[in-house]
Amino acid sequence: MVIPGIYAAVSALRLAGRRVNQTAHNLANASTTAFVPRRVDQADVAGGGVQAAGTTPLGAGPVVPTERALDLAIDGPGFFVINDGAGGQLYTRAGNFVINAEGQMVDALGRSLVPPIEIPQEATSIRVTSTGQVQALADDGTVLAEGQIQTAVFGNAASLEPVGGNAFRATRASGPPVTAEPGTPGHGRIVSGALQASGTDIAREMVNLTIDQRSFEANLRSVQTFDDMLGSVLDLKA
Repeated sequence: MVIPGIYAAVSALRLAGRRVNQTAHNLANASTTAFVPRRVDQADVAGGGVQAAGTTPLGAGPVVPTERALDLAIDGPGFFVINDGAGGQLYTRAGNFVINAEGQMVDALGRSLVPPIEIPQEATSIRVTSTGQVQALADDGTVLAEGQIQTAVFGNAASLEPVGGNAFRATRASGPPVTAEPGTPGHGRIVSGALQASGTDIAREMVNLTIDQRSFEANLRSVQTFDDMLGSVLDLKA
């Protein structure tokens, strides 16, 4: 009884610790553009105990106007496709784009869109349509250059792998990306001059943090109690 009890308490302790870390991560990204908080799921273990069974994304944040032309949000399903810098692709909902020194549209970390979009230096304004067409304009409204944003959707977007920098990588479980112009069936439309806010609900996360901390403390006390019992048993046998 003592050894299985210790195992069950330790497994619950680990799960509570994992949940505390995830909740802290959610809270730390309460102001991160397009951040989607996640919940740690649990599963029973044969023979007793519990374990983390991956994470489930919670709700996305609202679309908030910014009035900045290169701030883009996706109203509906889809991800912007960006270059990972090593010949591969990443996917993000964070659309706070800028123009780099080479005239390319890049995200906040300097990762260019796929396919790349170049803006001439002489352009004085940029227009982005709901279908992802990007137009670089001169003072008189002349179109100097055009590009087309592509968005990607997945059969199981919840299984995308977070890789940091507010981006994700496709996995076998997510399925391959299906890319198309925004507004295509199954793909959301682009909202220019707006960003998707973080989906973190601070009140909910604070409640979860309190619950998970109490669970961690309770299971720690259980481990200590079972340890004391085990010590007493060994003393009796001695």
